[in-house]
Amino acid sequence: KKYYTRVCNFYYGNNSQNLIKKKKALPLNGNLKISFDHVEILSRNSNKLIHIKEIKNLPIQLKKKINKDLRIIAKRKRNFSGLNFKNLPKIMGVLNLTPDSFSDGGKYNKNNLGYNHALKLFKLGSNIIDVGGESARPGSKEIKSRNEWNRIGLTLKRLKNKKIPVSLDSRKSLIMEKGIKLGVKLINDISGLKFDKKSIKIIKKYNTPFVIHHIQGNPSTMQTSPRYKNVLFDVYDYF
Repeated sequence: KKYYTRVCNFYYGNNSQNLIKKKKALPLNGNLKISFDHVEILSRNSNKLIHIKEIKNLPIQLKKKINKDLRIIAKRKRNFSGLNFKNLPKIMGVLNLTPDSFSDGGKYNKNNLGYNHALKLFKLGSNIIDVGGESARPGSKEIKSRNEWNRIGLTLKRLKNKKIPVSLDSRKSLIMEKGIKLGVKLINDISGLKFDKKSIKIIKKYNTPFVIHHIQGNPSTMQTSPRYKNVLFDVYDYF
């Protein structure tokens, strides 16, 4: 039987720090200012909520599994892409240089609008800017790599000159490699590295951190009768 671990009952600030010091709570991702003292043990047909002090009373194999999960959850995450996770949260500013994205499509894809908006996002507190040139909105169609690069290339070059950390939203290996050569710090692939089989090779070649997404089908089909037995567990198992 497969079990899933979800922490809950959170504490914040000085209260959190005091509880951790007294070993009455555990930190979330190493952040002493956010902690928890309960765990929800889930399966596909049951759930159980217990205090962390009660874990020792669980059956041996389940206890090992929950303790292993908690070590991962409580541990501070490793820094990557120039982002220091000692100080949280980290904010990603999103810049779509497309004519048809569902949020800001057509707003920043002309002249210097995209570049200026990226500078504004960074000035307002974004730690990294996610730049995309191909819409992934429901029903959107694939565009040629040449067109995608023409939308984003100049902005990426200018952001590199400003030394602003950049994430690249693309599912094409050619675009990924060109972006990495321009200093892109993070690859953000909505296809889960499934659209272009060469993507994994490029990421390994340059040892570039990446964000992997869940998707059913592709943007043009993903809203055509999507099916889940349980969306929470199904998405978790996907990864």
